[in-house]
Amino acid sequence: MHSGQHVCVAHFHNHTAGSMTLYLEMLGEEVVLAPGNEVELLALPLEGLLPLTVSYVAGGLQIHSHKEFDPDWHVRFKGKKIRAGHPTILAEHT
Repeated sequence: MHSGQHVCVAHFHNHTAGSMTLYLEMLGEEVVLAPGNEVELLALPLEGLLPLTVSYVAGGLQIHSHKEFDPDWHVRFKGKKIRAGHPTILAEHT
């Protein structure tokens, strides 16, 4: 059982000149970071969450939890907690 409070499981900063997408599995949620954007990746502290697997893919990073199908992905961007969607474009949250 979890407390319902999300925890930070990773920190990402887009140091590139183009957009970068975090592909959050298994439900196919996406978070699009513009150049210079940085986020904390948040999830519920469930038993099957860690360790995360992060792989480079075209246009960004694919992120899988260890065994948890739906870790209820969120990001913290500029102090604001945002639910990951299909897709979540951070430029719309500034």
